[in-house]
Amino acid sequence: MLKPTLVSLSISLACLGCGGSGGGGGGGGIGTIGLVATDAPLDHSQVTEAVIGVDEIRVHPQADAQGGFITIYEGAPIEMNLLELHNGLTQELATADVPAAAYRQLRLHVESASLRLVNGNVYDTETGTLHLTSQDTSGFKVFIDPPVVVIAGFSTEVLLDVDLSKTFLPVPSDDPLNATSFNLLPVIRVANLSTSGEIRGVVSTDDGLGGTTPVEAATVYVLPPGETDTANSIASTATDVDGEYAVLGIPGGTYDVLATKGALQGREDGVTVLVGSVTVVDITIE
Repeated sequence: MLKPTLVSLSISLACLGCGGSGGGGGGGGIGTIGLVATDAPLDHSQVTEAVIGVDEIRVHPQADAQGGFITIYEGAPIEMNLLELHNGLTQELATADVPAAAYRQLRLHVESASLRLVNGNVYDTETGTLHLTSQDTSGFKVFIDPPVVVIAGFSTEVLLDVDLSKTFLPVPSDDPLNATSFNLLPVIRVANLSTSGEIRGVVSTDDGLGGTTPVEAATVYVLPPGETDTANSIASTATDVDGEYAVLGIPGGTYDVLATKGALQGREDGVTVLVGSVTVVDITIE
């Protein structure tokens, strides 16, 4: 099975979350929305390429605000090569001015998508082997809870993390490398970067010579305190060739961090994340 993996879209909004999470908010005027994308890598042992093309992005304020959906991008598909975006790297998607308000929903219209596995199998929307499950004419729905507040004249970012292990679903489900098709059903976590922090570090293992060596493609999970089931992780990512990792958009609080690769694992419990700060957590797996 594909390991839990996050694809991230980061949305720059005018002072998101300023003034609280409830109510219409905003205080009138115009703010700016900018979009960038980032990704925590897929399981490289199975996937060589994952591309999603988005041709329309819209946002909607809370029910008590005036107006309907506001289009912040519409045009030629913006292609995101998800394997090239990871560990804090981002891709700018779009920017737009929007009324100051509290926004509660985002819709992404996926025009195309493709997935290439290491055995040469390719699944895409053009051939019908990759299906856009549950996307209606308006696109995939992303609910923002709590809503984010745009106040005129200020700027911040909101991160949307798409869990690819749940987004690309093989058919049959028990054998991705021999799947006849895949379904695309985005599962997205929303995090306000203006009210969150980061966890970064290096995963290594004993080199047998009294030192350590970095571990590439280890999976790192951020878990609620005491949680052992990785399916309940708050976020996850993978290490690069130098064993480095970064997890963005973690709300302030205390967490456990687990790193695994095959039968090896290491864990650091009671990690404190402060808003606006980077918490360094180096883990040795054995």
